[in-house]
Amino acid sequence: MGHHLPSPTDKYYFEVLKNDQKSEMLKFLLDNFRVDEPLNRASKISSEEIVKCLNGALDRALKTESSILAKTKDTHEIVGCMLNSVWRRDESMSTPEGDDKDFEFHTVRKEVAVVGEILNELHESFWSLRPDQDVVLHFEISSVSVNHRRQGLASKFLNWSEDKDFLESLGATGIATEASSLANQFLLSKRGYQTLATTLLETKVDPDSGKPVLLCDDGTDRVNLMFKEI
Repeated sequence: MGHHLPSPTDKYYFEVLKNDQKSEMLKFLLDNFRVDEPLNRASKISSEEIVKCLNGALDRALKTESSILAKTKDTHEIVGCMLNSVWRRDESMSTPEGDDKDFEFHTVRKEVAVVGEILNELHESFWSLRPDQDVVLHFEISSVSVNHRRQGLASKFLNWSEDKDFLESLGATGIATEASSLANQFLLSKRGYQTLATTLLETKVDPDSGKPVLLCDDGTDRVNLMFKEI
C-alpha cells in the first residue's frame, strides 16, 4: 500500500505482520506481553488463561496489513510489535449484545475476570464518547521484550502507525486504544492522545476482603481509553 517501514537500525529490522507469522507472534506475546504488562503481572495470568484473548487480537489484526513487528538482525527473532486492527462503528453496533467480547479470557479467577471487565467496559464506551468517528485504527497490543527496551522501538511503531496516508488508506480518521500501563499512558499523552474515559483499579474491589482485586507493581493505578484524531 506504499507505506514505508521504518529504516533498519544497527540491531533491528521491521516487517508488516503477515498470516504465516501468527504462531511466531503468539509465542512472542505469551513469552513477553503476558509476563511484562502490568495488569497481566498483577493478575498472574497464565498462558492458558490469556491465549484466547491473544488469538482474538491476532485474528483482528491480521484482517488488514496494519501491524508492525521488529526482529533482530543477528537471530531474526521477534523482539517487539504493535498489533493494530481496523475498528468500524457499523460492525460494532451490529454485533448482538451478549456476543463475544473483544477481550475474552479462559478463566473463572476473579483477578483475570476483572482485567477483562475493565478493558471491555472502556472499549465498548468508545463509540458513544466519540459519535463523530466511524472508522478508527485500534491499538490492540504494543510490546517490546525486556532486553530490547530503550532502543526507540515503541516510537518507531507509533510513527509508522500514525502515518496520515496509511490511516487514510484504511479509511480511519483516528486511533483508539485501552492504555493499561503507566508508561504507555505517559507516552501516548506526550504524543497528543486524549483520555476519553478512565477506570481506577481501586474501584474494582473483592467483596470478600474489601480490597482492590488488582495491585500493579509499577505504579499503574488505572486504565485509560485514549484517542488521537489524525
